[in-house]
Amino acid sequence: MKQIRLIKILFIRMINIVRDTPKFILLATSSILVLFTIIPLYYPNLISYSSSWSDLKLGCDIFRGEWIWNPEATYYTNVTCNYIHDHQNCMKYGRPDTDFLKWRWKPNDCELPIFNPVQFLELLRGKSMAFVGDSVGRNQMQSLMCLLSKRSSAHVAA
Repeated sequence: MKQIRLIKILFIRMINIVRDTPKFILLATSSILVLFTIIPLYYPNLISYSSSWSDLKLGCDIFRGEWIWNPEATYYTNVTCNYIHDHQNCMKYGRPDTDFLKWRWKPNDCELPIFNPVQFLELLRGKSMAFVGDSVGRNQMQSLMCLLSKRSSAHVAA
């Protein structure tokens, strides 16, 4: 009985802390947690997991680099992906070129692998994923859906 009462008291205190915390702090904290969940899913080779914190090694700094031309790009377009909303469809509203789709981020000290949908789905198996934020988060979710659906449709056609 004391344990149940203690749990209720702790729960009420936790609710009061969340209620009294400014919303931007909650949003920033949740966004950071989501990023630290998503980055290892996209780039599993960036971090070497080990049994102790002292053995944790970062592979490279993905935030320092440059955009480079990638002629093999265009993994999807507004024409090939149904998850992009009409009001965001550049080609539908007259953008004639697709060269803006052929750039990729190249960190200074390492090579980022091309997104592998099968590997991503294997890593995410049995887990949940949330996109927290504004229209940028929505665009990231739509991009992920486009990348996954392209693989799914190619896999079904094969």
